[in-house]
Amino acid sequence: MAKKRRAKRVAPTTRQSDGDDVQNMSERAVESMTEIAAASGAQAMRVAAAFARGMAKGVASAARQMRRPVRQTAAAARDAAGRIGDVAAEGIDTVADAGRAATPRTSRRTSTKRRSA
Repeated sequence: MAKKRRAKRVAPTTRQSDGDDVQNMSERAVESMTEIAAASGAQAMRVAAAFARGMAKGVASAARQMRRPVRQTAAAARDAAGRIGDVAAEGIDTVADAGRAATPRTSRRTSTKRRSA
């Protein structure tokens, strides 16, 4: 039976200097911060959109709930205006009837002859 051979370890011939490591780490940190900022901005936009959507739904719901009271108020105002008009018409009729009743019904005939002096 043949022996299993282990692969030789090859030492890296090109080693990065410490300066390159620092530069790569700072670039990675900047990229990470940019990604975090982008994700935070997107999340903020989603929150703002959801808030606006909720406000719009709330306003629409309030408008729907206020329809009936507004209609009732308008109907009450219409009825009141109609009643005031009716009362005013009755008052005018009453005054007109009273004025007719106060005038004498007998007519005076004035003579058409002229008197000489």
